[in-house]
Amino acid sequence: MRFTGLPLAIVLTVGCGAGNHDPKTTFGTSFTPPALMELSPHTVPVNSVPFTMTVMGANFRADAVVFWNDIPQSTRFISSTQLQVVLTDADLMQFGLAHVFVRTGGQNSNTINFDVTAQ
Repeated sequence: MRFTGLPLAIVLTVGCGAGNHDPKTTFGTSFTPPALMELSPHTVPVNSVPFTMTVMGANFRADAVVFWNDIPQSTRFISSTQLQVVLTDADLMQFGLAHVFVRTGGQNSNTINFDVTAQ
């Protein structure tokens, strides 16, 4: 399954407020929101020892933060397509689905479920 973000375009026009503008002063930028594609591993048993989870996707920036059940985690930026986060025993105390998403550039990615299985 592949997820893609929708592009966001911002165009600013600089003028003096008189209703006229010089086309040379119009500029813009765009930012495509982050997209999650895969978690590795994507499942572990409850009460597992701490481990490093790799988050793969697209459009990650250096300010990217991985969220685990809406709680921000200390995140290591590897590249625009890869992040790493260390999950602790506190994150793995209960079995069930954990919801993972990334926030970067003020935008949230899609959410992927991580399965903490019963032993």
